[in-house]
Amino acid sequence: MNKYLKALEIRPACGGDPSRLFQVAVTVWIVFTIVVGVKAVASPVKHNSYYAFQAGAHLWWAEQDMYDGTFNEFRYGPAFAVVFSPLAQLPLPLGSLIWMWINVTAFFWSLRILVRDILPATWTPDREAVFLLLVLVASYRGIWSAQTNTLIFATVVAGIHAIQQQRWTWAAFWLAVPVHIKIWPVAAALLLIACWPRQLAVRWVCALSAIALWPLTTKWPGVVLARYHEWYQALSGPMQVRHDYRDMWTLWEAVCPPVDKPAYLVLQLSTALLAAALCLWQQRRSTSQSQLMTFVLGMWTAWQLLFGPGSERATFSLIAPLTAWAVVTCTSGSRGRTLAGAAFALTVLASIGQVERLLRPSMPIVAALHPIGVSVFAVWLVMHARHWQSVQQQPEQSERLALPAGWAPAT
Repeated sequence: MNKYLKALEIRPACGGDPSRLFQVAVTVWIVFTIVVGVKAVASPVKHNSYYAFQAGAHLWWAEQDMYDGTFNEFRYGPAFAVVFSPLAQLPLPLGSLIWMWINVTAFFWSLRILVRDILPATWTPDREAVFLLLVLVASYRGIWSAQTNTLIFATVVAGIHAIQQQRWTWAAFWLAVPVHIKIWPVAAALLLIACWPRQLAVRWVCALSAIALWPLTTKWPGVVLARYHEWYQALSGPMQVRHDYRDMWTLWEAVCPPVDKPAYLVLQLSTALLAAALCLWQQRRSTSQSQLMTFVLGMWTAWQLLFGPGSERATFSLIAPLTAWAVVTCTSGSRGRTLAGAAFALTVLASIGQVERLLRPSMPIVAALHPIGVSVFAVWLVMHARHWQSVQQQPEQSERLALPAGWAPAT
């Protein structure tokens, strides 16, 4: 098995030789990738979002409304339809297979970047293996349906990684890309811009505009403007209708219905400001770029899933790497083991649809397990950040965790 992994050049991102457990974890991921590939070929329409992406691309070239709901509710930006077009020209099973493997590969790459450069922990090959296995357990549902959430997470991680390297233009680009897939990743960009306004604000707006103009290379301006107008109308109209969402609205409904819409909007905005304030607070006190980047990533995923738009079960794959990291961190002697374990267990349990269907008739609160789990993680993250100075790091990680020369938070 070790020779097999060496042939694939898959070694622990944290360094060292692959342990037996690491070999098992990577093998499980490879088997899972093969299984979802078979599923993508055998079922390119049922429980598979690929068909909606393909239909949207075809409607783009036909100059028809992509957002009328006829084709599995295409919800994505015109630029995404244009970029997706080469894949949409392939036979349905083949295109579905490639799309599924793009998502899995990008997500797995982001996990390795997190371990190597971002998530602060005492990493060993065994702990990295546990992390990979826990993430797979918590995120398989989002991957299985071939949605864009794992790809969005990977692009945000790419943006954070570019910020670490002070590659600000690339960071702006990677943070602009997911906004043209689903509009809500704008929250991740805004939190990072709040921390580095001078380096990111103008670059991000330029990147966002450049990507928005990309469809002009394929259609006349009038056609492009019509598609963007239809996207706006869909986002502000039919796509506002709640269906299988799981967020703080769900918790409110379960505890004291009905939900007051104006009050909920105030709650969304106030918690967004609180998340930004907490990120700035961490920026002021952080002695490690890894700690700061992890905190911002955690705040974004927590706010997005609790108060952002469109938090379905599959969307909660965003939190899987953070809750898995929390569990791994607490195994090395950190405080908050109960909170970290509860956050992971609740989000995993909530992802199993059979659990909710079985218990919801007698326990309506079970529909809110996801937001409860994410809330527990948010509390753990803030508490953990307060004690980060006491967290022991391996000597070989000190160079990674130290702020590099010239890397100073912007004010």
